[in-house]
Amino acid sequence: MRIRVLAAVVAAAAVLSGCGQDVPVEPNALPGPKPPAPTTAPTSQAPSAGNSVELDTSPTLARIKQRRLLLVGVRDDAPQFATRDGAGEYRGFDVEMARDLAKRIGLDPTQVQFRRLPSTLLLDGVAAGNVDVLFGGTADNPQLAQVGPYVITGSERYLVVKSDDRKLVEELQRMLDEAVADGSWQRAYDATLGAAGIQARPGS
Repeated sequence: MRIRVLAAVVAAAAVLSGCGQDVPVEPNALPGPKPPAPTTAPTSQAPSAGNSVELDTSPTLARIKQRRLLLVGVRDDAPQFATRDGAGEYRGFDVEMARDLAKRIGLDPTQVQFRRLPSTLLLDGVAAGNVDVLFGGTADNPQLAQVGPYVITGSERYLVVKSDDRKLVEELQRMLDEAVADGSWQRAYDATLGAAGIQARPGS
């Protein structure tokens, strides 16, 4: 009986002495999750696509260069400025000036598409974006802006574009001024209006 009691006391003492020790880690146990790494704010951030657009770029000129085609509206009631011959070729002062503008934009002179517009559709053609620039119109509504005049006969004739692209207005005026300065305007006049006996002068 004493032996059993002694054995029970020894076992209880062993259990109590083990409670204060570290529990051994099993060799195959998986480590606990690591604490998250501290996050730091980036020192610099790449500009977004919207921020990379240059403020001095004309959206209209960018589209023209991308499509490789200048869309030009001409009046159908002024054959001395723009007309279409039997072979389908456009001729006239406005046609020559439009091709000169195409070269200054960086296109080939053949990369111009002309659209003859009746007087009732001149301004709508520009406002709707059917043409990039209209020759021989006036801007009499806030959606449109006029450049020039590019030629003066009995009246002044202007280029008409959308008013929301002020850079285009500036660039077209610069191109018209260059055409006068380098003789391109005079050559276009001599070959068209001058040959027909029409007196005209540049507006710049």
